[in-house]
Amino acid sequence: MFVKKNSVKAIVDYLKEGLYALYPSEEIDAIIAILFEHFQGWNRVDVHLKSEELLSESELLQLHHALKELKDSRPIQYILGVADFYNLKLMVNEHVLIPRQETEELVDLIINEVKNGKSLIDIGSGSGCISISYKKEKDSSLVYAADIDPLALQVVSKNAKRYNLDIATIRMDVLNWTNHERKYDVVVSNPPYVLQKERASMHQNVLKYEPELALFVQDHEPIVFYEHIADFSVKHLNTNGRIYFEVNEKFADQVADCLKFRNFKKIRVIKDLNGKDRIVTALV
Repeated sequence: MFVKKNSVKAIVDYLKEGLYALYPSEEIDAIIAILFEHFQGWNRVDVHLKSEELLSESELLQLHHALKELKDSRPIQYILGVADFYNLKLMVNEHVLIPRQETEELVDLIINEVKNGKSLIDIGSGSGCISISYKKEKDSSLVYAADIDPLALQVVSKNAKRYNLDIATIRMDVLNWTNHERKYDVVVSNPPYVLQKERASMHQNVLKYEPELALFVQDHEPIVFYEHIADFSVKHLNTNGRIYFEVNEKFADQVADCLKFRNFKKIRVIKDLNGKDRIVTALV
């Protein structure tokens, strides 16, 4: 059967051929589905049922440009400017990390354990995926997003506005915090925890595009951010306040010991869905 070059089927084949050497087949299928959902508003069934439909020149151009950027290792979330996270669609760009599944697990734990009305500060907020998800579920809570990068805080504000949420942003270097007066019921952080020596095992789409400031920590001080955030929490958590960390699985026990040394109580190390020690939490 003759297939027109601008038909949906022809474009799907063109995308698959272009991505063949870069991604596994299942990931290619997922990428194509995301592209058609974003640009056409179609789901996978729609793509199949409309395989003979013809796309316009502008629609072809959008997909061609997306393929070109994918071939240059740019993550699809940055290409589209949006990432799915905890049933939300959050704006992302190269100033913030792309939210991960492990962080969804952290958010789910906090939402299930913390009552509505409890104030929360998200330290190293990036896109605001944690603070925005929490505020969406706990509407009467005061929520603060803190980050050292003002451009990241702009992303938080845009995401909050997108969902009509009132989230305060704070520019803060947690390694040098001073003169902070507020207290909170919850401190949460997914700080930099990838060692410099782990670069060699990481994909180019991460190394080339995601912000190093939010990813890496020096090999000789792998839990430095956790130590400083724990010190901050000792002073700025309310009575019976909670602390939640996402951690590098190699250093979960060290983070737990850091909290124990500061007299935190009910310290837990929690595994993620892949069986890796991913969350450390405690009470002040």
